[in-house]
Amino acid sequence: MRAFTVVYNEDRYMVKPLNGHSPRFLVKVNGQDVVFEHDMDGHIRAEATKVASMSLLLGLADKIEENAGM
Repeated sequence: MRAFTVVYNEDRYMVKPLNGHSPRFLVKVNGQDVVFEHDMDGHIRAEATKVASMSLLLGLADKIEENAGM
């Protein structure tokens, strides 16, 4: 899988798959790296962090899931 960009609230975020094909993604949010991965229900969610608001992280997770075809 290749890196891709998602747009959320008119901001662009570069999404990089970890290990090339893993279902884990790295996104720089507010200058900090945030890892997104599948939760127990199979949806992509951010690791617990105080880098950004929960609504931003959930919105980004939904966009990643949508664009990654998962």
